[in-house]
Amino acid sequence: MSADTAKKHDPTSLGWMLPLLVAGGAFIVLAKLLAGPLALPLISLLLVTSGFLVATALLLTGSRIGKSHTTAWVIAGALVFLGFAAALVSDGHDALARLERLHGIASAVH
Repeated sequence: MSADTAKKHDPTSLGWMLPLLVAGGAFIVLAKLLAGPLALPLISLLLVTSGFLVATALLLTGSRIGKSHTTAWVIAGALVFLGFAAALVSDGHDALARLERLHGIASAVH
């Protein structure tokens, strides 16, 4: 096995796949449960937050962009990018109307 092949199949990148698959499954379940105008804003919030948490964890562990573990930085950036994309695609007016209805129901109960 050559050095190029070993470099392509970095075992540390495999460690990031399982949490991403679990997070992806959780996002799909959330989208199915909400299945309305609040799904995309919630997914956006979760993706941006998880991207910033991954980047914070990388900074705290001493990993820097360009030095090592670039796969982890790419994943953190992709999470934030996808979160912003989900926020841009979501419909703000419908989401706000749904939140107002939920607030009205919650205040009527109390």
